[in-house]
Amino acid sequence: MKKTGIFKNLLYTFSAAVIMASCTQNEEVPNTQESEVTLTATVSSSTEPGARTASLVYNNLTITDLRLSLDDVKLNLRATSNDSNKPTIVHIRSGAPQVITLVKDGQIHDVLIGSAMAFNGVYGKLNFDLVKAVDVDEDDEMLGKSVIVKALWFDVPAVMYLDIEENVEVKFNQGIEVAGAQDFLLTLYMDKLLEGVDPSLVSDGNGDGLIEVGPNDEDGNGEAYAAILANIESALVMQNGKFKDK
Repeated sequence: MKKTGIFKNLLYTFSAAVIMASCTQNEEVPNTQESEVTLTATVSSSTEPGARTASLVYNNLTITDLRLSLDDVKLNLRATSNDSNKPTIVHIRSGAPQVITLVKDGQIHDVLIGSAMAFNGVYGKLNFDLVKAVDVDEDDEMLGKSVIVKALWFDVPAVMYLDIEENVEVKFNQGIEVAGAQDFLLTLYMDKLLEGVDPSLVSDGNGDGLIEVGPNDEDGNGEAYAAILANIESALVMQNGKFKDK
C-alpha cells in the first residue's frame, strides 16, 4: 500500500510539473499570427474626412490633376515586450518606385500602393519616400519631379511641383491595430496641403498664361512654394482600420 501511495504521489507531482511547464511555454510563445494589410491612396478634405469623394475647389483654386512619385513604403510596429520576436517593420512596397495619379481631369482616383502580410499587433506609423520620378517616358511631365499639382487659379492654368527626395512620416497617435485582414487608406487632404497659400501671393509673373509654383521661384511664387513644401507631411493621414490606445 505504501509503495502504491508513493507511486501515486510521484505520478501527481510529475503531472503537475508537466502542466506547469506547458502553461509557462504557452505564455512565452509570442502571438505570431499574420494578417494581410492593403494600402490604397486617395485625396479628400479635412472638412469631409469620411467622404470617398470631395470637392476639388479651394478658395479660387480648382484642382484638375495630382501625381506623386513614391517608394519604400512601410508600416512600423509599436513594439511591446510581447512583440520582441516580431519584425518591427512591414514592407508594403520597396525597391520599385511608383508614380500614382490621385486626380486626373478633375476626377479623384483611389490607387493601390501595395499589400503585405503583417504580424498582428499595434502599428504606430507609416513611412515612405517621396522620390523624383525617373522610370517614366522622357516627355512625361513627372520626369525629375516627386509631386505635380495642376489647377485653375482664377481660371488661369497653374502648375505646382516639388522635386524633393525625402522621407515622409505619418504617425498614428492612437495606433492602428492589425488583428485580421485590413484595408488602409492613405489620404492627402488638399485643403491642408494648400493651407497658408495666400491667393494674393500667387501670380503669372512672366505673363506667359501659365502660373508656375516651383523650387526656383518660378513666376515669383516662392512663398507659395514654401508653404506647400511645409504642409506636405501634415496633409497626409491614415484612414480606416481599427484604432487602439496602447
